[in-house]
Amino acid sequence: MPLAGLSRITDVALFVADLPRAIAFYRDRMALELKRLDTGFAEFWMDGTILALWEEADVRRGLEFDGPPRRGPHAMLAIRMDSAAAVDAAHVELAARGVVFRSAPRTYSWNAHAAYFCDPDDNVWEIYCWVGPPRTV
Repeated sequence: MPLAGLSRITDVALFVADLPRAIAFYRDRMALELKRLDTGFAEFWMDGTILALWEEADVRRGLEFDGPPRRGPHAMLAIRMDSAAAVDAAHVELAARGVVFRSAPRTYSWNAHAAYFCDPDDNVWEIYCWVGPPRTV
């Protein structure tokens, strides 16, 4: 049984190298509305979740992290759509806004119809829907 209050994610924070560049991507390419801006930090409010961008240099100063900055994919975030047609339509709309996808949407062997793209900091995004029967363990 989950601890009280720990059964749902309310915020997702991505560490970004360049906050203005990341804000421009999420605002202009993904059409999200910027709701809060602070030094080294920005928030976009999505349905049921806050997407926060926290500039990595600011994180390191504030939380006293040592070591070199990381590069490469840090996280993957996914948005489940209602249908393959909805995935395809989202792909077309985002691509028209300048989002560069790894490949066109397709159905994968794990019964997901999906398309993948990265933000400017190599965080991976998946737009997907389940197709076919769920696999059992």
